[in-house]
Amino acid sequence: MRKLARKSPVANEILLYLVEHMGRTTNAVVCSYSTLQEVTGVSRTTVANAIKLLKEDNWIDAVKIGSATAYCINERVFWQAARNQRKYAIFSATVIASATEQNSDYHEKAKTKLTHIPFVETTERLIVSHEELPPPDQQDLDLT
Repeated sequence: MRKLARKSPVANEILLYLVEHMGRTTNAVVCSYSTLQEVTGVSRTTVANAIKLLKEDNWIDAVKIGSATAYCINERVFWQAARNQRKYAIFSATVIASATEQNSDYHEKAKTKLTHIPFVETTERLIVSHEELPPPDQQDLDLT
């Protein structure tokens, strides 16, 4: 870490930011260059050079997810979870979204109530119909 800090303070700062934000059972963080620019206060080119250095020196790996990138931190250096959970880490990540990257109406849309998706328990019966059901017969009820 000290060698990295001397070689590139920005790369060191980005690495520590990613480590601070990775989850307890994950080693991956999805984060944009714009967010990394905000955090470090440097240009896009400087962020790109720092990410390139981190990848070349095997501190991180970058996995493309469409137009987003997940930065996977070297598990041998910064792993926080049990050894038997390591093989699953790449499938989940902490996602960091900056307010400055959102549309201008973001704050208004955030106040809109989202549609609720109900969950059906294994002990419940799903009824897909608009018909009303008759009340249960007393024989159907467990009265003990």
